[in-house]
Formats: sequence, structure tokens, C-alpha cells
Amino acid sequence: MKKIFFINFCIFLLLIIFIEAIFGYWFKEDNFGIHMRKHRNQSENYEIKLNKQKYKFKYKRNFHGFRGEEVEDLSEIKYVFLGGSTGNERLLPEDLTIVGKINSNFKNNNFKKTRIYNASVDGKSLRGHINDFEFWFSKLKNFQPKYFIIYVGINDTYLGKETKYDSTFGNKNYRKILDYISNNSIIIELIKKIKWDYSNSVQLRYEINNFNKIYNDSFEYIDYQKAKKIHNINNLKNKYSYLSERYLKRLEDIYYKSKNLNSKLILITQVKFNGLKNDKLFLVNEITKEFSKEKKINIIKLDEQYIGTKNDFYDHVHTTEQGSNKISEIIYKELVKIILS
Repeated sequence: MKKIFFINFCIFLLLIIFIEAIFGYWFKEDNFGIHMRKHRNQSENYEIKLNKQKYKFKYKRNFHGFRGEEVEDLSEIKYVFLGGSTGNERLLPEDLTIVGKINSNFKNNNFKKTRIYNASVDGKSLRGHINDFEFWFSKLKNFQPKYFIIYVGINDTYLGKETKYDSTFGNKNYRKILDYISNNSIIIELIKKIKWDYSNSVQLRYEINNFNKIYNDSFEYIDYQKAKKIHNINNLKNKYSYLSERYLKRLEDIYYKSKNLNSKLILITQVKFNGLKNDKLFLVNEITKEFSKEKKINIIKLDEQYIGTKNDFYDHVHTTEQGSNKISEIIYKELVKIILS
């Protein structure tokens, strides 16, 4: 009995190896190696309640890691949006996110061939995006966007050592092995695709009612003009010298990474629910503007145009449908000037 079991097990194992060797990604040039971890082939059903607004939708990331449906020909991708959770907007349906709204505006204004692909990943700072160029984008065949649109600032105010969010793969040996198998196995790929196509059960539920906490009686939105009176940029550069130096170095790194792909950058500054009250955010925004001017990079100064109102955010940094829509309108108008003029 044991002998029969052993023989059957060996036959089964050899069959698995044969299938993987023929159909898997182990020996293909454009495989993902140990990279991309869980940011590919995701399909999760969400039920979300933000204050009184309810949403029920499927959060998807495709084979190549972008949010949304599959892309057959990567040469069609001309505009890529990079951000952290504020760009990914996991708790909103794709069409209601900043990127989704911008794409709707393109479509509704007869720019139907213009589409932005969302490569935002929760928690990523510029350091994470620099890793994306080396460990993600370099793996994509025929991938050569005209522009990388980078929604940057908030996560870099916490600049220090690399976090788990900035890495595209596991740092521990066992995690690297699991990542390697996950990103090359055709069997695991098929399992993920089945989940993608047929998963209908609700997996994740979130209910967030922070509005009264953040929009209390003392709430005040600090716009750019007020912030300039509160914050002194030279004092902040001295106070946060490490942040200033390292953030500038990251801007330079990603600038040259994009140039190596013959792509251009569009930088977008950021705000929090209370605007620019945070001195570190004001600082990184100003450094971003100085850098864009020096390198002649296009920049969308969202922090100077956007005026926040109550219920634009559901926490300190993440926007509601209302807030995302307002931000998308500003970015869309600026993008039309930059990429379609």
C-alpha cells in the first residue's frame, strides 16, 4: 500500500514539474522573479461604509500589477500613475478614485485613447517607487510610458529606513522563496485567475466613521497662503535636514530612473485633511517644487489649488468620493495642458 502511494505520489510530482516546466514562467525572460509579491492578480470583494455612504465592489489588480482589468499590449500604456494608498484608494470603487475620475474626464471630453494606468501601492514612498523601476517595470515587456505621474509627499514625511511597504518582495529568505514560487508557478497563476473570475463571496468589510473626530469644532483648513505665513522653509530645512537631503536624493534617483526609460515625470504635491498644517508636508512639497523647477519637470501644484472642505477626507490623508472628485478635477485640467497640448 505504501509502495503504491509512493509511486502515485512520484507520478503526480513529475506531472506537476512537467506542467510547470512547459507552461510556467520559470525560464521566461519577462517573469517577475521574486518580485511583485501580492500586488498581481488580486480580486477581492469589498463592502465599504464611509460615514453614511455605502459601496460594494471588486478590487482588482491585473496580471502585470496595475489596478483594474487586464492589459494585453503593454505598449499601449503611455501614462502611469504612481502613489501610495492615497493614489490606490483601495476603499473606493475604481471609477470613483482620483485616477478613475480623470480617465472618465478624458473619455467624456473626446480623449478616448488617453488612459492613465494606476500603479499605486499602499504605503509606498518615493523609495518604493524607485524599487518599482528596478524590480517591477523592468520586468514588463514593451513597457515604455511617455509619462510617470507621481502623487508624492505624504509617505515621504515619514522618511527613514525602508519599510515593508517600500519593498516589492519579502526580505526574509523563506519569504523570497515563497515569492519566487508564487510569481512563476502556472498552477498558482490559474488558481488566482479562477479567484479573479469567479469569486463572489464578500471577503472584506470596512466601516469608517471618523468624520466627527477629524472635522470637529476646531477644524481649520490651512491653505497654501496661510501655510506660507506659518512655516519658514529655510528653518524647516535646517530643522529636518535629514529629511530634506534624503528626499531630494530620492527625487533625483527617480528622475534618472525615468530618463533611462525615455519617460518624463509629472510630479503632484499633496495635502492632508487639514491642508498644510503639517510642517514636514509643507517642506517636501516645497522641495518638490524647487526640484521640478531646477530639472524643468512638469509639476501640478495641488497644494496651491485645492481648498479642502468638510467630508473631503475620511481620515487624515485618505479622500472620500467627494474629495477624490475635487482633486481629480484639478489634476485633469493640468494634465490636459501638459500631455495633450
